[in-house]
Amino acid sequence: MFSKTINGDKDISKRLCSQATSLRTQLQQHIDKDELSSAIKIAEASITNDCIVALLAMMQSVDRDPNNDFRPISTSSDASLEMADVALLTLSDLYTMAEMHLKLQGWHPVDQSDKVSGGIVYEHDNGEISEEPNYEKMSWQMKLMLSIPVLIEPGCVNGEVVWAATVVHYEHNGAQENQSDLECSELPPNCISVLDVLKSDEDGKSSRLRGTYNGCWRGLYADALGEMDTSHSIGQRLESWTETTLAGLSVANEELTRILMIGLGCGQLVSFLQNHVAGVELQVVEASQSIVDIAVKYYQFPTCALENVQITDPIEYVKWQCSQGQVGGEYDTIIVNVCSSDDVFPNHLLNDQFFNGLVSMLSNHPTATLLLNSGVSADVVSTLVDEACKHIHGHRSGHALLLREYLLRDHSTSDDEGVIVAARRREWSLTVEDWQREHYGDNAQFSGAMDVTNAQRTQVVRLEKFLSLEDIETIRSVAKAKLASIEPASSALEKHTNSWKVLYLQSDDTFQQKLPALRQRILEAVRQVDKDNWHLFDNVDHVNIRVVEYHQMDEYGELADPRHYDLNSLLTMDMMLSEDGAFEGGDLQTEEVDGTLKKHEFKQGDALIFVSHKYHCVNRVRSGRRNVMVLEFWYGPERLCSHRCEKFGSEICMRDPGQDMYTQQFHPNLKQRDDSSTSILFPFRLGSVSACKADSREILELLWEPCGNTEVEPNKPLVAAKEQVDDKALSDAFACFGDSDSDSDDDSLAEEYGMTTQS
Repeated sequence: MFSKTINGDKDISKRLCSQATSLRTQLQQHIDKDELSSAIKIAEASITNDCIVALLAMMQSVDRDPNNDFRPISTSSDASLEMADVALLTLSDLYTMAEMHLKLQGWHPVDQSDKVSGGIVYEHDNGEISEEPNYEKMSWQMKLMLSIPVLIEPGCVNGEVVWAATVVHYEHNGAQENQSDLECSELPPNCISVLDVLKSDEDGKSSRLRGTYNGCWRGLYADALGEMDTSHSIGQRLESWTETTLAGLSVANEELTRILMIGLGCGQLVSFLQNHVAGVELQVVEASQSIVDIAVKYYQFPTCALENVQITDPIEYVKWQCSQGQVGGEYDTIIVNVCSSDDVFPNHLLNDQFFNGLVSMLSNHPTATLLLNSGVSADVVSTLVDEACKHIHGHRSGHALLLREYLLRDHSTSDDEGVIVAARRREWSLTVEDWQREHYGDNAQFSGAMDVTNAQRTQVVRLEKFLSLEDIETIRSVAKAKLASIEPASSALEKHTNSWKVLYLQSDDTFQQKLPALRQRILEAVRQVDKDNWHLFDNVDHVNIRVVEYHQMDEYGELADPRHYDLNSLLTMDMMLSEDGAFEGGDLQTEEVDGTLKKHEFKQGDALIFVSHKYHCVNRVRSGRRNVMVLEFWYGPERLCSHRCEKFGSEICMRDPGQDMYTQQFHPNLKQRDDSSTSILFPFRLGSVSACKADSREILELLWEPCGNTEVEPNKPLVAAKEQVDDKALSDAFACFGDSDSDSDDDSLAEEYGMTTQS
């Protein structure tokens, strides 16, 4: 740990304190002279030199007592206390200066520390309110400075002090001799850091992701060279879209298993392929010994795998391979993943010789694949790949595909972050169907769901007064009885947040047994709406109810993600149970083709039916209580398990008591995968491919989705036993950065979930 290293070296501690104090003095001198722009330049130069990570490590070097307002414990040395104090003051000064600059742009902070620890929102002069204020040409350094209140606020998990970003390892090798950690240089810094970053998804589930950053750390959402959830073993699962894409396109079947990987990262991708691809032959080329050491020490990369890791310059390795004079290359897949933390492809590799060598090293198999994480260098990398394909293979035209992440964020025309350049020996039509057939062969199956892009063009259908008041009272009565019959820890109850709870009425066949007439009427109505509008049910052999959810949202409850959709379902049906006027806010909204959110009229008894892959959200409930019943329809069994099941088609859910009956009825010939199968069973599959234009280039946007294949559970130790925390504990940790209030354990379930016959 960097913090322990600086604690044990008084010279380092003294030097860092001196540098931090010097930085504070420089900033204050310019601010006193009304030279805010000059102070900003100094601050941004220091941040570019990675001073934020060094300051965080200094601040975290002191052991703190979570039971005493996180005050330093008495055993802390005077030197470490001084260093932590100086670091905290320096970080506070950086934020104060950023706040002063932000006010000149019309943004003013609104303190929400009574609700969110370290939390600040900003209000613009025009009335706009945002947690992430922005203005034209706002630098990433400024964004990082504005995140400092969250970075300096500690939290607690299972008695352990945690931070939004914990510095695990940090080394700063100055570009100039004797350059110190916090001092600026005209040359780029050579920094490598490992940080544990707390992150949560839209459902409030939290995890601690350990990432390696080669170069300056750019904040909580910076792309890591490699990333791993610390609650899992290395190679068990992949976290980033980039690594998922590199794995997903690397191996079509178990006959093509010779892989060259240039760039080890944290070892996650290498270990994942070793765990999931039987007989894989992996050769790794890594230029940095430090990266290899970090993978072993902080990610538990197995030392037995080091025999396949060669520490050398990639250019020299490619030259050596090409000098062997082999007709037809040695590798079925070549992966190049060497971008720095600022997402730039190394300049010294951008030459014809290197790229010609990569293409010539591919085997003669028609699906032999070259994959390069180009970062923001997509233009030059794709051009070099095209030229290499023409030169080596004699292709008449460019052969490179440009791939980037689909849906998770909007892309500007100049935004090339995370672009992967891919090429094969033959023409490559990358579609979901082709990918499924290559990877699963006869086992390929499709959900029948509408492509996400096409789904946005569809309209929501409203059935007015579909439910009578008698229907609603019956539904409430069934929900209340269900709630009373289950144990408090039952998975049939899901608490997304304190303000949003869900009861699964399909569990144990409750919905079918207690509401058979309503169930039949719902099925008939949905089939008719589909026939009149979309014909999705024609795409699959049979359609059943996937899930029946009784939702309750109280004040502050919301489904905030505007691009949420119901993965692998065909249609979704929402029915309003609450009386008109029982709540304010809580509007169901869908994103339309023009990008705007459309608010839908939704009164008591109404049913809204829409294509499940259409983006939809629910804005915040401002007051009252919102109750709805939600059903999803899919190609799969009518599930009886007490959760929203992810296993469709012929996939088997071990938690569903009705699985055997469904398998016998619809998949009587279903066989377990035998040892002779050549298909690759990844825990994800390609879900959508959408073409778009950017700067006259065609880019394919890929969406990967989870599938029912069981994740590999290798018999390896986790990163560190003391760092293993469950989802509940991590969610509580996030409460130190958000709302930490919880319902009393003494409350009855009925009171906690509020599921009574009253609206």
